[in-house]
Amino acid sequence: MSKGHIIPLVHLAHLLRRRRLATLTFFTTPLNAPFFRDSLAGTDASIVELPFPENVPDVPAGVESTDRLPSMSLFVPFVYAIKRLRPRFGEALASLPTVSLLIFDGFLGRTNDSASKFGIPRMVFYGMGNFSQTMCREVSVYKPHAGVTSYDEPFRVPGFPHLWLTRSDLEPPFDDPDPDPKDPLYQLIVEAGMATQASQGVVVNSFYELEAAYVDRWNADGGPKAWCIGPLCLARQTAPPAEKSGWMDWLDSRQGINRPVIYVSFGSQAEPSAAQLQQLATGLERSGLDFLWVVRAKAMDLGQGFEERVMERGRVIRDWVNQLEILHHGSVKGFISHCGWNSVIESVSAGVPILAWPLMAEQKLNAKFVVDELQIGLRVRPSGGTPNGLVMSEEIERSARELLVGEKGKETAERAKYWAEAARKAMDGGASWLTLEKMIEELCVKRTTQNAIVSAAPVTAA
Repeated sequence: MSKGHIIPLVHLAHLLRRRRLATLTFFTTPLNAPFFRDSLAGTDASIVELPFPENVPDVPAGVESTDRLPSMSLFVPFVYAIKRLRPRFGEALASLPTVSLLIFDGFLGRTNDSASKFGIPRMVFYGMGNFSQTMCREVSVYKPHAGVTSYDEPFRVPGFPHLWLTRSDLEPPFDDPDPDPKDPLYQLIVEAGMATQASQGVVVNSFYELEAAYVDRWNADGGPKAWCIGPLCLARQTAPPAEKSGWMDWLDSRQGINRPVIYVSFGSQAEPSAAQLQQLATGLERSGLDFLWVVRAKAMDLGQGFEERVMERGRVIRDWVNQLEILHHGSVKGFISHCGWNSVIESVSAGVPILAWPLMAEQKLNAKFVVDELQIGLRVRPSGGTPNGLVMSEEIERSARELLVGEKGKETAERAKYWAEAARKAMDGGASWLTLEKMIEELCVKRTTQNAIVSAAPVTAA
């Protein structure tokens, strides 16, 4: 569906191959298949292509992933378009010789039905962390925000007396204690929840120590168990490229003269408005900081002469970059991020503190977790006291400098180093390492044959 959901599962394929625990088959569509082939090079994973539905209302031709949608307002029609793949998916699933486990995207719950028909255990993957996943469930079930009178009024979350949220921390439909049952997005969320309840577990790209209280809360309620097997980004072992990119050479030069760099990226799904990007450009220019900024829109105007004026200490990239490689570069000391979960967990694994700037989905919850719970980041604040207002250049300048050279920034950097080491240990013989093995054994091996012995369990990802 989106790169943010695909990439962790690709990392999982590499990890399973290296540990000889399972082989994977990926179901995808033709325009997404080349990305899979490139990303899965060197593995024994296979790819099954399902033709994307034609003439779908509201979904432009040639769009087969959410990062290609002209607007995220088309997300619901896009998901309903993918549901049309169900008959072909069932046929393809039936044609495979043996499938021990199906991992399906949380918004593709109908694949659950096909797997159930063939007696295949199912696990769901949402691409979220435990904190946001648990918060969404808690407010949906217990409705602690039912009595608040405004979006800014705090309320306590059941089971977490230290934790206060506001409705502004939540996105629709979770922000509304009494959502419209006819709302298409609400119906989609309900359907996803039912598919999750019918599954045998939830794959989580995190590690237990990072979110222990929220993993325990999720698993205590008797639903499908959360299996923390990440950070999966640490599973991918890649050789250094034959030729360095220009921006990596530039980062080397910054490191050579001991100049810290702040990395700026808002992911592949959404980008701030043109007016907001202008404010960001002004703030970065005034900050005096070195920066590497990845801009999603190739034609976006950042202000006349901006790139020329900052050429000595800033780079604007209008292309795909290896974010993990950038975050692990020794010169990168801060990350201005939308707080998509992939970016958060990659930053955690690299020990880079975050300047949280959430835009959509569960990102406000992720930002709260980064700043208040982990204390590995700071938060930008929009002007006018509204959660979706412009973040002005003065706020950007101030908060970016505080993150990179201020006292609070130094404190977050120390905490980030601690969690980076914890992440490494989790994947290197620790909790995540052991959990993955146990997950495969319980859900694949013991269910595959009465003898309960297989050398490599076939796993299918949809």
